[in-house]
Amino acid sequence: MYRNLIPISWGLTISIVLCIAGHELSGDDATPSTSSPVNFEEHLISDKYTYAFGLSATDFDGDGDLDLSSGDVRGAKQQSDLYWYENDGKGSFTRHLIHENETGWFERHTYGDINGDGRADIAIVNKRDGQLTWYANPEHPKAGTWERYVISTNCPRAYDVVLTDIDGDGDLDASACGYASGLMTWFENPGPKGWDNEWTRYIIDDKMPEARTVAVVDMNFDGKPDILGASVGAEKVPADVTDINQHVSYLAWYENPANPKTDTWTKHIIDDTGRAQIQGHPADVDGDGDTDVVIAQGMRDTLLPPELHVVVWYENVGEQGQGTEWMKHTVGPMPFAFEAIATDFDNDGDVDIAASSWAKGDQVVWFENGGNPRQEWTKHIVKEEWLAANQIIAADLDGDGRVDLAGTSDDGSSRVRGSLELRWWRNAPR
Repeated sequence: MYRNLIPISWGLTISIVLCIAGHELSGDDATPSTSSPVNFEEHLISDKYTYAFGLSATDFDGDGDLDLSSGDVRGAKQQSDLYWYENDGKGSFTRHLIHENETGWFERHTYGDINGDGRADIAIVNKRDGQLTWYANPEHPKAGTWERYVISTNCPRAYDVVLTDIDGDGDLDASACGYASGLMTWFENPGPKGWDNEWTRYIIDDKMPEARTVAVVDMNFDGKPDILGASVGAEKVPADVTDINQHVSYLAWYENPANPKTDTWTKHIIDDTGRAQIQGHPADVDGDGDTDVVIAQGMRDTLLPPELHVVVWYENVGEQGQGTEWMKHTVGPMPFAFEAIATDFDNDGDVDIAASSWAKGDQVVWFENGGNPRQEWTKHIVKEEWLAANQIIAADLDGDGRVDLAGTSDDGSSRVRGSLELRWWRNAPR
């Protein structure tokens, strides 16, 4: 067991390496478990996808339960369909079409009331064509396709998108990260008179190579939404390299300035020595009232050897509202780690973590918080041999007060055959 914790103060540049086989490690490795306090019952929602990546949960039809949305990319011409799955309230789902035959790759997406009519709309990335589009939820969402609007055609290899009111004018703007561009951007919602045109783009940062994480957080408690970002960095850099100028992998948050259209967003580094930052989210892991970060590090063996792929959390240890001092804790090993999310699965009052591992890792797990997240976590398997598992979300899909899991699996960019499914796991009573 290794319990070394790395305090990082980013007012100055430092490099701290713990010499464990020449690589940086911190925290405890999770202990595998033979029994779990949570009974996850598996349910297949849809299979026979051509490419399944991208998932969200909200009440699309206004009946009080959580529905799901998911996309698929079909055929050699790469045309995408977007669906929503109507929940009967008990976790049985019926598929409905939102939009079909969009050229390019639909992937990650999010929801929010973009047009202010009280219904949840969808904003989605088209990764191949570098576009962001949104779809207006009609009065009767089962009746037919949703009206399509373009946010931007200038988001090269867009990877993820979030919605929040960045400029404080009362409507939802969009923020996105660029897979190939290295851009963190936001797009101003022009209001009804401007929805037939593209939204104005503002650049937050242009130095985030292979940016895969974009998330909303008020890190400094000033009432304005800040942005969390992570970049994967360069391939084929030796695993013991911690110099940011060589591996260029960042985990950072961006402070929303007085005027987000004209002023510079201050980039606060959480970690620029860690490697292969993939998909993560803000969460108060230790329950002290400020925002920490959970994230998966790994994904590909060209970034780091699989034995160094991990799920970690970064503790916000400085003065509340500052977000300038961080301590890294390892939750557990996770070869080909892809995404980490935080929630309380076992209803014991603390924050647990679920994670997926992509092609050649091929599983979904959850890590049980033993009550002190700075100490040992217990690893529980949710699904093994789920080929190219990618996005996972946590939501109470059957309305029983317990948090369930849902996820998609792709084809591993042809690295493996791929399960190509949408599944959910009911957090059932024991």
